[in-house]
Amino acid sequence: MTFRDSEKERYQTLKSQPQLFSSAAQRDGLYNKKSRFFCLADECADENLYEAIREPAIKYFEDRDIRWHDGLNKRRIPSNHLCCSQCCCVNFLYPMTTNPTLLARVFRQFYPDLKRPLQIHEDKRLPNGTYPYMTFEWIGTKDYLGELFRKLGVRTRGANFTSADFAFRFRRKDDKIQLVLGEWKYTEYYNSRDLGAPSRPKDKKPLARKHNYWPAFRRKNGIFANHGEELYNDLFFEPFYQLMRLQLLAQEMELGREMNADVVSVFHISPEANREFRERVTSPRLEEMFPNRGVLEIWKELVPEDKFMSISVEELLNTIAKRVRAHEREWADYLNIRYGW
Repeated sequence: MTFRDSEKERYQTLKSQPQLFSSAAQRDGLYNKKSRFFCLADECADENLYEAIREPAIKYFEDRDIRWHDGLNKRRIPSNHLCCSQCCCVNFLYPMTTNPTLLARVFRQFYPDLKRPLQIHEDKRLPNGTYPYMTFEWIGTKDYLGELFRKLGVRTRGANFTSADFAFRFRRKDDKIQLVLGEWKYTEYYNSRDLGAPSRPKDKKPLARKHNYWPAFRRKNGIFANHGEELYNDLFFEPFYQLMRLQLLAQEMELGREMNADVVSVFHISPEANREFRERVTSPRLEEMFPNRGVLEIWKELVPEDKFMSISVEELLNTIAKRVRAHEREWADYLNIRYGW
């Protein structure tokens, strides 16, 4: 049984707990036009978010024209699928949007040189007039990877462009500013489809993708400067393709001094329990080059240590549980009940 399947089964019992979902939400919901027990009733999809953050998080996405993945009402409302990775990410991190003290208490565990979190003035103001400390679906203030040319449209956060699932920045003890681009996984797992190879004779998208990211990949003194085109081709398999794009976005943001950052790094969070994601290597040559290594172990071999960090959702949950204050305990308990697999 995959981790995704076990999570669906777990929700069959968990869904009935009133501290998580209302009785109305506990009815089966539609997903891909079929009734699913692991989905909330359609009209209660917003209950996929912790109650205290529900309204402000939905407004945050709406004000920035960010679409919820598989969301309802033209993606203006969160997905009703209880295994939604985006909702999981927001449930864990949205409380830090307006709470720099909480952000520092939690992430200092992983960034010991974190002196103080900094607001993200490049984002829009929140309804209270302040700027957020944690942002979501961040694509940067510029088209760093030249994706607009290929997409021929308006840049959108969270869709069609390389986006960090979350991002925050802080001043370090050495007085440098560090920007962190985050990738969040929940129940995802991937097949071995080569995204750089045309699936049919007239399919030009794979070639356009390869052309798109090649200039950043081959940049002199860039993060992949010691690797050539062969590795580039090997990375067009998920999740390596996502990791490469986010790592290249971090590289280009650092060169462009995004948010005045001196350092831009990638922070990856995924469940230790999701072995299908962590252990399956979808790129044939990478599997051959790095036998008996998982996805994240391989990635740490390919990029500099100071540019990539990976932790588990379990580690993050444990850290939150230890570092919350009394008034934050209800939120921590919600996370533990819902995601304490």
